[in-house]
Amino acid sequence: MEVLKGIETVDGFPAVFLEGLKAVAIADLHLGYELALAEQGIFVPQTQLKEIKKDLNEIFKLVKAEKLIIVGDLKHEFGEVSKQEWREVKDLINFLWKKVKQIILVRGNHDNYLLTIISKLGIDLFDPYYLEKGVCFTHGHKKIEIPKEAKTLIIAHEHPSLVLKEGFDRVKVPCLLFGKTKSDLNFICLPAFSSWASGTDVNLVSKEDLLSPILREEVEFEDLIPIGLEKGLEPLKFPRLKELA
Repeated sequence: MEVLKGIETVDGFPAVFLEGLKAVAIADLHLGYELALAEQGIFVPQTQLKEIKKDLNEIFKLVKAEKLIIVGDLKHEFGEVSKQEWREVKDLINFLWKKVKQIILVRGNHDNYLLTIISKLGIDLFDPYYLEKGVCFTHGHKKIEIPKEAKTLIIAHEHPSLVLKEGFDRVKVPCLLFGKTKSDLNFICLPAFSSWASGTDVNLVSKEDLLSPILREEVEFEDLIPIGLEKGLEPLKFPRLKELA
């Protein structure tokens, strides 16, 4: 489904393909999340990396991409890199080099102490944004001075999702948000690529409670349009958020 001119969803995966850049953009992988849960006494199967690789493999079968742009939060822990994170980041990047020619990481608020890892794996790190052909990628956890060359702004961080209700049943669906910024840039907020990363219920949350200052201050949040993304299903475009409240 076309989101903006030259930018489309990839079936129901939480990703977009940018034809002009020959790039897939994803965000919020949060590698090592299972270990963080275990330290809180919550034990879940360590399946996230396997699922991420499987999904990326399917994505690269569907589009002809030469690069992958990760819009922040490759890993989960705020502090130093854990053994699980080191192992999983190395595993994932080695897998990705078989699929693409370039890997770009825009630094997110969880991506601390990563320089040692990525310098050894050949990843290009950008902070606070990456700009190419008028498209500016920034994680979204802080405001930035948007470069004047930018025509499109793509962020992440919020992990947007929709809560759909029917009677007593409630279903939470990851979604992409798109629209315009107050300065008339094209705008996209990506969903989390991690299936473990719980998201902000964008059709229920108040603007003041949003995590991203860019969503709070740089866009008319209620005018954004969500596209529901569920693996195995066709993307589904919803009305503007103000019509879903």
